[in-house]
Amino acid sequence: MKGSFYVSQHAVVPTRAGFMMLFVLTTSFDTTVDLIIRDMGTDGVFRYNFDLWRDYKLSLTPGGFRIEDPTGRVIESRTTSKFLLGKPWRSKDMFPGEDVEDEDRYYEEEMWYALREIANLLWADGKIVLVEPLVDARVGKFVQLDAARVFFNVPTYQFSVGAPFEKAKGRGYVAKSLTFETIGPESEGATLFTTKVDTDQLSPGVPWFVQECITAETDVTVQVVRDEAFAFELDRRPFMDKTVDWRELAADETSGEWQPHILPEDTEKKIFAFMDRLGLHFGRLDFLLGKGVYYFLEVNPSGQWGWLDVEGKHGLLNKVIKEISPATPCTPIPASPGPRAKF
Repeated sequence: MKGSFYVSQHAVVPTRAGFMMLFVLTTSFDTTVDLIIRDMGTDGVFRYNFDLWRDYKLSLTPGGFRIEDPTGRVIESRTTSKFLLGKPWRSKDMFPGEDVEDEDRYYEEEMWYALREIANLLWADGKIVLVEPLVDARVGKFVQLDAARVFFNVPTYQFSVGAPFEKAKGRGYVAKSLTFETIGPESEGATLFTTKVDTDQLSPGVPWFVQECITAETDVTVQVVRDEAFAFELDRRPFMDKTVDWRELAADETSGEWQPHILPEDTEKKIFAFMDRLGLHFGRLDFLLGKGVYYFLEVNPSGQWGWLDVEGKHGLLNKVIKEISPATPCTPIPASPGPRAKF
């Protein structure tokens, strides 16, 4: 709920001196973080909603940082056991079509810089868990696809602008967006979901990412949480006459239809080997399953997963909570905060 600091069935408990906490950097409308705090409780969690930065008190000195939220709860460098990155969007990310006063934009960028450096300091201390900051810049779609070819079946693909498409006879193709940016004015803009296309009809003067269209009966998504994988499946047949991309459907049409999926042992081993190759502890891998064959599409290393286990029945929610809890040992992300990895 926008504007809330905590969405939880537990009471807000003031931070005790020396009490170790999980530091979550996000926004006030991150439903996945809401879900975690609902089950985890607020006692061991400090949530910083970047869209409400004016409501917090923050100090960063050579001795470390100290942050106080509007309820009087406090977190410091010494009381931070783990750090989890949610979705700390800036105004320009949340409302790209709206004008922001120059003064407000300056203040927000100063705060963004300070919070980013706090995250980097915690990264250097080995306290960042699961989600790697700016991971999409290090492990983008083409890096993923290149690595995936070692382990999985990968549909043929091509990114092209001004160059002809290399087509295979008898194969259909789909167009995809690399960035998921909207096309047109923000209020009326459209999003390019995965769409069947005739490559001969695509304008050669603009960039296109096309991939072989795979005939499949099932979508399979696998959420990896460090050393465990949680697989779910969605029957594609009910919506194939509408779209080839389930994300284009309304959330209520699919959220309750995902069911647990049993991965073959060999496929699960390949998933962990793939994640290890990319240096990832966390990510949701998407596959198409057709005639018993898994086709790798992509891994989202910082995406949403809560809708797969809202009620905590399948082990995924509990596993995430176990990994981020200040009461369990800290296993930091594999990537180091070097020049190419800093948030």
